[in-house]
Amino acid sequence: MLVRLVTYNLLHGLRLDGGGRVDLEAAAQVIAGFDADVVALQEVDRGLSRSDGIDQVAWLADRLVVDGLFAPALLGDPDVQRTTPNLGDPGGPGYGIGLLSRRPLGDVRSLRLPGGGDGRRRRPASPQRPGWDREPRVAVRAVVDGPLGPVAVTTTHLSYLPWRALRQLRHAARLAAAPRAVLLGDLNLPTAPVRRTLPRWHHVSAPATYPAWEPRMQADQILLRGLRALAADVVAETTSDHRALWVEVTPS
Repeated sequence: MLVRLVTYNLLHGLRLDGGGRVDLEAAAQVIAGFDADVVALQEVDRGLSRSDGIDQVAWLADRLVVDGLFAPALLGDPDVQRTTPNLGDPGGPGYGIGLLSRRPLGDVRSLRLPGGGDGRRRRPASPQRPGWDREPRVAVRAVVDGPLGPVAVTTTHLSYLPWRALRQLRHAARLAAAPRAVLLGDLNLPTAPVRRTLPRWHHVSAPATYPAWEPRMQADQILLRGLRALAADVVAETTSDHRALWVEVTPS
């Protein structure tokens, strides 16, 4: 029996091939084309004006007739001066990560990762100006009980600062650990340090995913425990600045 999983940085539905507008229907068609059992999403919005106030995970789950889960990395609006940190999820506008699944998502746990700030974007940050990076990061885990038995699926979106991302990766891996587990998402890291940091996980080899128009880096990655990858590849036809990465797994 096979299960297909995908990780996809949604870029909040912004369509780079369509005039820079948010087009969630186009994103839904891309995701439907994955024919995946589980899709991990990064850079998704809930109730933000830039994406028409839509709860994007809920909208996609309804459109694709699947179960959906949103985990805010920050509450408020990432494009304005003041936002609030993630202290639980009282609802309301937010920005973060999510999961879509053909089967129910159970035993949900989320973790605020270290090294993030309070979410207040004072000035544009970059690897050259790391002190200005105030974006909180989060990981979310859910158990999917399907043809392979219970599988813990964890997704995250790590800092673009490598030293911070590696620390966050260790914390996300502890959350993800289970007899059968998948850790996938936009890790913002080259593959070599990920392999060195998590030697007990099987790293799925795949082509580069970022930037989508001329990929040079496999920023989006998948790691397995208690599972074996039978096939993996990227999907070039996306609306985002990332290519999606998929894997088909079976018990190891």
